[in-house]
Amino acid sequence: MTGNTENARLWADADVYVTPDLAATEPATVDTAFAAAWGLVGLLNGEEGFTTAREEETNDHFAWGGILVRTSRRNFKLTRTFVALEDNATTRSLIWPGSPAGKLIVPRPVPVKVAFETRDGETKRRLITKRYAVITVDGDETENETDLTSVTLLATIYPTATGELFTEQKSDEEGD
Repeated sequence: MTGNTENARLWADADVYVTPDLAATEPATVDTAFAAAWGLVGLLNGEEGFTTAREEETNDHFAWGGILVRTSRRNFKLTRTFVALEDNATTRSLIWPGSPAGKLIVPRPVPVKVAFETRDGETKRRLITKRYAVITVDGDETENETDLTSVTLLATIYPTATGELFTEQKSDEEGD
């Protein structure tokens, strides 16, 4: 058998943290707690997990005779979805941005820093947006008597001018 089973992950737990303060200090290491400026989304649907989608336009360029010479790529877009199960101040700020207590107004999403943390035993991994994300509701919210109320949120990740999307923090136990 080839490969290393120590490098296979089953992320048993996860959290999402957000802050509207785009200059907020990131934790120094994966084991450093988030500062008070970062709000915890709360309970997440673990079965749905985090879904990361990449979009990119490609265009193949051919020479005479139909020989593929180059492929150009442009308009890269990265999104990440997660399902929030809690109704708290942090989720309300994402689902109904700008709505004061006691009122719901037409949402106008605002840029936020977002951090995705996953844990497998003692192994931790964090992805923290380098620039920011805009988080919107993705789909419908259903309230009924048999299912937990949940909201699928879509984070569109905006890179820096040099193309950086995330700061990645990993624990020492994670294999390479």
